[in-house]
Amino acid sequence: MSKDSEGSVVIEERIEAPAATVAAFIGDFRNAKEWMMGVENVEKLAEEDYRLTLDSPVGKIEPAVKMLEHSLRTIRWTYTSTIEGGGRVDVSPIGERSCAVTYTGAFKLKSRLLGTLARAAGMNHFAHKNGERSLARLKHLMEARRYA
Repeated sequence: MSKDSEGSVVIEERIEAPAATVAAFIGDFRNAKEWMMGVENVEKLAEEDYRLTLDSPVGKIEPAVKMLEHSLRTIRWTYTSTIEGGGRVDVSPIGERSCAVTYTGAFKLKSRLLGTLARAAGMNHFAHKNGERSLARLKHLMEARRYA
């Protein structure tokens, strides 16, 4: 786990579940509210377009998101409103029954005022902690499915 630079995070977690199962779950962006901390709602707008409702240190924000890639190993998206940046999750198999999941995210609020408030409120620390918690939650969800 590391903090890459201001406004970005890189976090990795090993999950005891098949890579294809994990990638399929993450790739259905409607599942984001189940595993991504801070995501309160996901609204599908079009085939690859969504609107998220996110809890943040500066209040609720509702960025639009466009999926750019969904393969067996990579899920990648960009924010198209409210936030500049995007995210990427890489799922790398470790044998048949486990995988390494790496989340990389970069963000900056488009509004200069909100950006200043977000920095003052510790948005980067908040995002990094939410990223860690999100992968821990994903790990729990995927590993619990094995025994269900």
